Amino acid sequence: MEISPGNTTYWVPKYDAKMKPTVGQQFKRLEDGIEFYEKYAALVGFDVRRSGDRKNKVGKVLHKYLVCSREGFKQVAYLEKRETSETVKRRRPSNRVGCGAHIKFNTIGNGGYEVTSFEERHTHRLCEEQSKPFMKVNRKLDMGHKDFIEKCGKVNIGASKSFNLYGEMVGGVEHVGATSTDFKNHRRKILAYMKERDAQELVAKCQERKEYWPDYYFEYAVDDQQQLSRIFWADEHGRKSFAHFGDAMAFDATYKTNRYSLVFVPFTGVDNHKKSTTFATGLIAKEDVESYTWLLHHFKRAMGGEPICTTTDQDPAMKIAIANVFPTTRHRYCMWHIMTKVSDKVGANLAKNDDFRRRLNDIVWKNNSTAEEFENDCVDFGYLHTSPMLK
Repeated sequence: MEISPGNTTYWVPKYDAKMKPTVGQQFKRLEDGIEFYEKYAALVGFDVRRSGDRKNKVGKVLHKYLVCSREGFKQVAYLEKRETSETVKRRRPSNRVGCGAHIKFNTIGNGGYEVTSFEERHTHRLCEEQSKPFMKVNRKLDMGHKDFIEKCGKVNIGASKSFNLYGEMVGGVEHVGATSTDFKNHRRKILAYMKERDAQELVAKCQERKEYWPDYYFEYAVDDQQQLSRIFWADEHGRKSFAHFGDAMAFDATYKTNRYSLVFVPFTGVDNHKKSTTFATGLIAKEDVESYTWLLHHFKRAMGGEPICTTTDQDPAMKIAIANVFPTTRHRYCMWHIMTKVSDKVGANLAKNDDFRRRLNDIVWKNNSTAEEFENDCVDFGYLHTSPMLK
């Protein structure tokens, strides 16, 4: 640190003279000189900003200025009110303190560049050693970073969690070589690139699988605006599972994707180990009869038949579509959806009655009960004629 006669405090970096630029130093290319100064700044502890240049008629750079990132002062931005002529200052934080540290490159006769001006003194403290990894000049996303972010994105891991995971892998966030903001910026670029191509990429990927795996079934449809509106796919494992365990099937449209507002429709069964197995999957933009009919039609084509029994929620569109496409299938409502509506049917007071709940569950969840036995139990319960749910 030096103090000038005018009581101005300067910070002068103390580093290896071989790493410090000097007036008269020459470089064959301008990029070599810029790279040398940026490495010097990274070691010393300040960021570099490219201030300006001057070019000739053919576009060759004659003079090039690089300054400390805290050079100059931030100009105050003004906002004009639309209704009045009053102007309001927009306050934005700035780290500029009028630092004069800089370097200037000029062309020389042999086509190279020479350092003609170099100021190493700074009017602010330099970055401490433990904070240097987070400086802009030391932050760079290489191919390893980008590939890791893209792979995390495929499994729905966001940029912030990707940064933390990478930090755990390399022994701390200070060893990542980038910041969480850098990860977010690259993730945003990926999403911007995919914005107009994601649907086409999905279709192309599925078409490629269909070409290499003949047992892979895939179909899609677009709406009037040529937007992807329906997708159906079933792989070879799902089709084999349906051949063995397809007597009873359930499909539900409860889940909806966040970004595209497409309804996720899985077709699910139960194997011999009482474990869920997926037969096929669909995505639809609208929960209407036409969309469900389209899905069930392709399900029937992919599986070569229809299930004996199908269980769904109480969606009227599903009921119509199943009757049209699966004429021989027994359609039943999901018991969970039925039991969740007990409180609405019988009222809050009776729904909270423990004795009522216990007797109702004994009837509803009784195994191996015929229709006649079920109705007799309801008559004994005394609730059959008072509840439209059990009629």
